[in-house]
Amino acid sequence: MGSAAGPLRGADLASTMLERITATASHADALKELRTAFPESPLAVRVAALELLRRRGAGEAPHIPR
Repeated sequence: MGSAAGPLRGADLASTMLERITATASHADALKELRTAFPESPLAVRVAALELLRRRGAGEAPHIPR
């Protein structure tokens, strides 16, 4: 069991990141928010969280190409 003050890992980190960016207006805003909130996390981890958000919301608003 981890410490409350210890670093977040795995599913906890992903869940925390998703909670942080769920209400953002754009992908750029989401990445900016993640960079501010998790400066120690590599870009790849922040992009993976953004991709999880995109996948979870995929059923809500389908992409209709022009």
